[in-house]
Amino acid sequence: MKPFKSGSIVAAWLLRMTILWFVYEHYFKGFPGFDLKSFSFYIHAAYLVFAVMLVAGGFMQKPSLTVLSGLFIFILPIVQLIHAFPKDLKPVVLLYLLPLSVGFYFFTAGNDN
Repeated sequence: MKPFKSGSIVAAWLLRMTILWFVYEHYFKGFPGFDLKSFSFYIHAAYLVFAVMLVAGGFMQKPSLTVLSGLFIFILPIVQLIHAFPKDLKPVVLLYLLPLSVGFYFFTAGNDN
């Protein structure tokens, strides 16, 4: 059976919408007050900015914005895992795995579908 090549564009947009929804549910709703001394404030803000940039990059001809935002969405969960490493990571690994995989996909694929 051959892959459904026409569906790759829809799949990429589904991934964009999924990461946007994920960021909204996990980072925007619980967005801490503007506590500039808090590590989580910068992580939440970065997720919000780069998720919006990922969606905006889908509308552009060149893949630069998509690749850049994909790279940062890939790096942010790694930073969170390193930051939370001494603690028990079992319950939150899935929370980090979704944005990590979506970010890696767009970092490697850009807008090429």
